[in-house]
Amino acid sequence: MKKLVIIAALLMAVAGVKAQDCEALVLPYFGNDATRMARYKAEAPHKFEWRCAVARFAFYESDTVPRGADVFQITEVKDKFTGKHLPANYQVDLTVLSYYAYNFVDFQLRYPHGDKTICFATLRSAHPYLVLRSIRDMHGMADEMTLKNGLN
Repeated sequence: MKKLVIIAALLMAVAGVKAQDCEALVLPYFGNDATRMARYKAEAPHKFEWRCAVARFAFYESDTVPRGADVFQITEVKDKFTGKHLPANYQVDLTVLSYYAYNFVDFQLRYPHGDKTICFATLRSAHPYLVLRSIRDMHGMADEMTLKNGLN
């Protein structure tokens, strides 16, 4: 059953995030160093695509809080490079929101098993909740995508 849920989520995520630019999503992982990212992409393209898939599958928007998810305010999220918190009027745009640019992993690491879904209240966005998938789900979906695309 869980595998079916992951596959369904994977298909929905792929359909909804085609416009996301991998390089823009992954660049913060490399400390915004484009040269370092380009070298990594050239040397390990399959790993780069996996990191991109993780970033793409990290989020979705929702009108409701998923069962069992903990909710935080979007103002608790901090830019890793500037140290500034996101404003209360932050509007989600999944085409440019990078998992690697903010301290989202800090929220996930509060739950040592990697299986917790987390929501952020984004009352000014089209949907009131930004949902951060669990580490387990993000990685599982990225693994599934790379297997289907023969990138492993």
